[in-house]
Amino acid sequence: MKHRKVLAVTAALAGIALAVTGCSGGSGGSGGSASSDSGKKTLPTSAQINAKPASDLEDGGTLRLPISQWISQWNYNQVDGPLVDANTIEQATMPYIYTIDGKGAPTLNTDYVSKAEVTSDDPLTIAYTINDAAKWSDGSEITWRDFENEWKTTNGTDKSYLIAGSTGYEDIDSVTKGATDKDVVVKFGTPFSDWKSLFSPLYPASQTSTPDQFNNGYKGKVPVSSGPYEITDLNETAGTVTMKPDDNWWGEKPKLDQVIFRSLDGNADVDAYLNKEIDSVLTTTSERFDRVKNAKNTKILASTSAQYTHVDFSTNGLLKDKQLRLAIQHAVNRDALAQVIGGTLPYKLGTLDNHLFLSTDKGYKSNTKPNGDFDVEKAKKLLDDDGWKTDGTYRTKGGKQLAIAITIPSGAPVSQQLAQVMQQQLKEIGVKLTLKSVATDDFFEQYVTPGNYDMTIFVWGGTGFHSSAATIYTSGATGQNYGRVSSSAIDTLTKQALSEPDSDKANVIWNKIDKQVWSIGHSMPITAKPALVAQNPKLANYGAFAGAQNIDWTKVGFTK
Repeated sequence: MKHRKVLAVTAALAGIALAVTGCSGGSGGSGGSASSDSGKKTLPTSAQINAKPASDLEDGGTLRLPISQWISQWNYNQVDGPLVDANTIEQATMPYIYTIDGKGAPTLNTDYVSKAEVTSDDPLTIAYTINDAAKWSDGSEITWRDFENEWKTTNGTDKSYLIAGSTGYEDIDSVTKGATDKDVVVKFGTPFSDWKSLFSPLYPASQTSTPDQFNNGYKGKVPVSSGPYEITDLNETAGTVTMKPDDNWWGEKPKLDQVIFRSLDGNADVDAYLNKEIDSVLTTTSERFDRVKNAKNTKILASTSAQYTHVDFSTNGLLKDKQLRLAIQHAVNRDALAQVIGGTLPYKLGTLDNHLFLSTDKGYKSNTKPNGDFDVEKAKKLLDDDGWKTDGTYRTKGGKQLAIAITIPSGAPVSQQLAQVMQQQLKEIGVKLTLKSVATDDFFEQYVTPGNYDMTIFVWGGTGFHSSAATIYTSGATGQNYGRVSSSAIDTLTKQALSEPDSDKANVIWNKIDKQVWSIGHSMPITAKPALVAQNPKLANYGAFAGAQNIDWTKVGFTK
């Protein structure tokens, strides 16, 4: 299972940046040093989605929604695949064996699997019974071979498959046929506590079994799907993705005639909403919120998301030096960054002091000391000890100036604001930080994924499972640790946490991991992202979802 990455465009809020409930499955809010701004409200932790029964909804209609960038890879398991926008659409078009409900709990999706049960604890064995009606859009049956193929292509044994992560799949010993082609038996060699996170989304073996199919079969197209909707048009020129009901869908029929997603960067989505060109928009910065809060025919919905904004470090350049990364951690005032993000929003935002939990999660605790607390003098001493001497405004060593760059997408104004604040903060300790703006559509594929940056800002989106964050912090040539910052201690502890079935004991281990993450200067979480949504008041069962809650696309529609 992977975390989902997203631009910190609407952000000031947070970015996918693992906004996590980290990986915990709770719905949490922003953490750490909560703001004491008078008059600001506490962010709700339950969903506000204008919930209505299907009987109250119109039959038909077109829903128009924004996405923050063009989606080029539709295989979620491929290294370029786990984007928040893509996942939103895939929840309507691909099989999810378990979905996350409004309380952060995984729930079996019986449209695809009628039963999933543990048949043995030693070795851990799971038996799945696939719904007899479950089919792919090409008419073929969903069978045990699709499960087997997902395991084989994503377990990391064949490096030709460019996977986003192997967590969980690498622990499986075998995926075999049960009594019929609709029965699946999954046997683990190493216990995996988050087994419910696997096979979601599921892809057809017919389309992803070879490395070329896996890496390119869903690049720029969706050849085969399975869901209440199917993608009927991908128009890169117009930046639109259109999905319509799949006539072969066997479950509850969706209410809408079509959903059109439109790629809009920067604040263009707010402009489009105010012009009534789209029906819903995230408004998680002061500027964006102020523009829509008094708009006519608008409902404002709020909840706590599973996303957080963070600063990521890469070891491709000067920051391969751990002492430099730690100095930056001490020099950056994350509370000041959180206030930039929160601005005049009516809700409190504080720093997030843990990479793996949100503050409302049961296991949350601050692990910033002694390596992540704001301490300018400690930062200066680290640089002094590392041989970086003061020479005018900026430090030098061996005749080389201490200059690094922060890479941000051109359509992310909040990222630019955060970068400018850090530029001034780092100048105080003699570090020159330059801003490198790149094309929004190239940001992840050409810069983030290959680790082609010194520092960058984006948002992580949690999935409701701890395991989804594992490859962000562990070592290896593939996975989501784009900056390749890790340690053997983190690798060992992560294996322990993933195999520990007792959640309280596992939380202790996850916090040990977080301390190690701070100690090596992996990244800096800033603040958890509120879900503040402005939308058409007639739009129902959509809006400010709680935590990593999945969308039930069959219930999304407009009231009568």
